[in-house]
Amino acid sequence: MTTLAYPVSVRGRRHTEVEKYVRITGKRQVTIPKDFFDQLRMGSVLRAYVEDGRLVMEPVRVEDPMDFTQEIINDLADEGLTGEELKKEFARRREGMLAAMKKLVEESRKEALESSEPDGDAFMEELINGDA
Repeated sequence: MTTLAYPVSVRGRRHTEVEKYVRITGKRQVTIPKDFFDQLRMGSVLRAYVEDGRLVMEPVRVEDPMDFTQEIINDLADEGLTGEELKKEFARRREGMLAAMKKLVEESRKEALESSEPDGDAFMEELINGDA
């Protein structure tokens, strides 16, 4: 499954009063102090780069492009659904969305394989990654 990653800007955030030193292991690994990890609400991916002679590591959020959970919940809330009614409708719509996405991918794959394009896999990558 393809995932989208995007950096989370930490620029402009208040500089922390806490300063810590961390060790670099023989395998070039470091442990991020828990309070820093929690403060930045970090996940499992960092974007690392060198800037002005400093190593900068920024949290990155990874999203599943097939996850429409938030959009469905927003729609249901706008419709005023609550409680059990909301739960049932959410499950129904989520299942419908997943089925529709699966069908779209299958149709796209079939079209790519039947097309005159020399590389159906390249077409699918463009379709999935939005590079078209």
